Amino acid sequence: VLITSDHIKQNVKKEIIWTWGKVRIRMENKTIQADKIKIDNKTGEGVAKGNVVIKNNDGTKLKANIARFNIKNHNGKIFQTRGRLGKKYYIKSGMLTRFSDKHYKAKTVSITTCTGKLPDWLFEAESMDIITGDRALFTGGVLKIRDTPILYIPAGYLPIDQKRKSGFLFPGFGSSDIDGTTLNNEYFWAINEHSDATFKLGYRSKRGFSPGIEYRYTPSQNTSGFFTGTFVDDKITGDTYWKVDAQHTQNLPKGFKFNGNLDLEGKEFNKTFNDNISLRNRRISNSFATVRKSWDSSSLEVLTRFRDSTDIASDQTLGELPQITYKVQRQAIGNSQFYFNQDTLFTSFLTDLNPDPSIDNNFSVQRLDLHPQLTRVINIAPWLNFSTTLGIRETFYSKGENNADFFSREGLDLTAGFKGPTFEKVFVTRNKFIPKFKHLLEPRLTFNYIPDLDKKDKDKIKIFDGIDSIGPQSLINYSLIQRIFLKESDGKGDFDTREALRFILSQSYDLREADRIGTPNNPSQPFSDIRFDIDSRLADSLLLNMDSTYDVNDKVLKTFNLQVGFRPMEALTLYFERRFTRRGDVTSMATLDWDFIKGWNFKASTRLDEKTATHRESNLSLLYDNPCKCWGFNVDFIQRNNFNSTSATNAGAKETRFLMGITFRGLGSIKSGTNERFIHKSFESIK
Repeated sequence: VLITSDHIKQNVKKEIIWTWGKVRIRMENKTIQADKIKIDNKTGEGVAKGNVVIKNNDGTKLKANIARFNIKNHNGKIFQTRGRLGKKYYIKSGMLTRFSDKHYKAKTVSITTCTGKLPDWLFEAESMDIITGDRALFTGGVLKIRDTPILYIPAGYLPIDQKRKSGFLFPGFGSSDIDGTTLNNEYFWAINEHSDATFKLGYRSKRGFSPGIEYRYTPSQNTSGFFTGTFVDDKITGDTYWKVDAQHTQNLPKGFKFNGNLDLEGKEFNKTFNDNISLRNRRISNSFATVRKSWDSSSLEVLTRFRDSTDIASDQTLGELPQITYKVQRQAIGNSQFYFNQDTLFTSFLTDLNPDPSIDNNFSVQRLDLHPQLTRVINIAPWLNFSTTLGIRETFYSKGENNADFFSREGLDLTAGFKGPTFEKVFVTRNKFIPKFKHLLEPRLTFNYIPDLDKKDKDKIKIFDGIDSIGPQSLINYSLIQRIFLKESDGKGDFDTREALRFILSQSYDLREADRIGTPNNPSQPFSDIRFDIDSRLADSLLLNMDSTYDVNDKVLKTFNLQVGFRPMEALTLYFERRFTRRGDVTSMATLDWDFIKGWNFKASTRLDEKTATHRESNLSLLYDNPCKCWGFNVDFIQRNNFNSTSATNAGAKETRFLMGITFRGLGSIKSGTNERFIHKSFESIK
């Protein structure tokens, strides 16, 4: 201990020291300053008065008029103090008791990360047990915004560090005209360095409680996984809904890799409770496990998969138990100009032939498919090549439809094609940012032929996938591909080349259909639809993609899909997409994303069903998140139509939600709808 001051007086017999005038006491990791200080060397007890300042090496700086301390055990009490606790928390307390460098207890206390005489937010409490860098336990807590109380909490826990650790998370809350008032309580358990869990208890005033659990683990760099489970005893429908998901990935010995996915669901859980559009519309669960290994020119995969209908009115199932695939990649045969590849696939299928949930009619069949191919490539010129591939297929079935016993199906396939001639031209722009661009034109012509062999055995096949449905084919495919490549400056004195536009025009001609004699009700139509496909990114700020199909026989547009993104400035993004299917769905979706002031963001999105002129979903989001400030907030509005309707009620055909969240930097967030999925879309920069 080192003491400096303007004046010092000592009682040698009683071992008491009095100091006054710019007193400074330096101890390990701590400094005490005051106008005057009295210290008892026998007990270590001391009293500091007048302009007391206590500093710790961790950034703590506390001011008071009086403080008691002990230079031996470093404990103490500070009265009517205010200052900084650690590097970012500002504290004010009637009495602050120090037990160690990190452990404090406070009475009549407030804490915030905001500066100023009137902080934007602060948390007051009657008492608080604080461990800096960890947590604070409190009683009689009040959250204030600009000195206005907005939330009272009798007792609780505050995380005062962003590091991973166990503790209660801020509860989530919300309101919905379907679910009623919602409250989500969560406890996070940091089990160890490589695993943690979250225990959940959700409540919907109109539907009931929904407990859940999440468990995550990463014991090594190449091993990870998670498990989630939840259920709802629904008061609206009277049914119990549940959902279990799990995933595990791991590198096994000898270069094998494992990937497993468990996807189990009670009837219509996703349809009733999930906010994700794709999952809400899904009607099957899909569980699988794979083991893979790859070599230089071949690969092996063992797959087990089971898909089950989640629709109440259906009991469709499909299992591949297992499916073993061995692929030999295309490789040269010695020094010849011939190449060989082969696919070998064994599958054991299991399905229920009757979709009625009350009737089970299981059907199981084993299939072995062998498909070797031989390829010859001839480079006629640098801008033109010709390739031909001949394949032999042998497929064995343990049984077939109509009680057919073991049988096999034989087949041949031939593919021949020209690639080129390729035409290209380089244009000089005299622009320092894009000095050149290249236009490339490449026609392609391909002939696919499969003879009509073994027709008798084909009729026995129960069709599960594309291998089972292979039929005779005599098809000419022709396409024209145009590409534009830009040579762009990278801003550092060098240039990069990228594909800025690709336009594919394609069609096919069916020779078998051309030979068929048509009828007035079923005319011969050998020409397929013409397909147009454009993908472009002429500039980083402009995205333009389009694909469509045109029926040349009926002379109508069958499909048209458009995707446009425009970013005129860094702060503004506009996005639009439209999907059109003749005699099918026609939908449009638009998003506005605007950073209109520093720290402020506004998003607006809508999805329109043009068939019914109904906005199926609209989202509005306002966010304030300035990292230089001590707080932020979000306000969201969601309106959905034909959402979450259940089999037992029409409740949920329409839904409106208002969501709000407040973030207190260094303390945490209070949010509603934390798992909400919005339809806002954007596009990534290519730079």
